[in-house]
Amino acid sequence: MTATNAPTTRILDLAHLRTGTLVEARRRDEVHYRGYVEDTAPGLGVAWIRDDLAGHRAMLHLDEYGIWQVAA
Repeated sequence: MTATNAPTTRILDLAHLRTGTLVEARRRDEVHYRGYVEDTAPGLGVAWIRDDLAGHRAMLHLDEYGIWQVAA
C-alpha cells in the first residue's frame, strides 16, 4: 500500500504521540501499518497501534519504520 494522500507529519519523538492519534508506519514510502495509537514507550522507541489494515494490534519500532501522523 502506498502512502495516503491526506496531509501527514513525520514523528521523530514518540513522546509527541497521544492515544487515539492516527498514524502510518512506512518503509521505503510503502505503508506497512495504519491505525490508531493505543500506547507508547518513548524511551524504547516503540508505539502500539490497532492496525486498520489487518485488524490486529501491531508494535512499531522507530528503528524499523518511519512513523507518520495522518491528519483527520
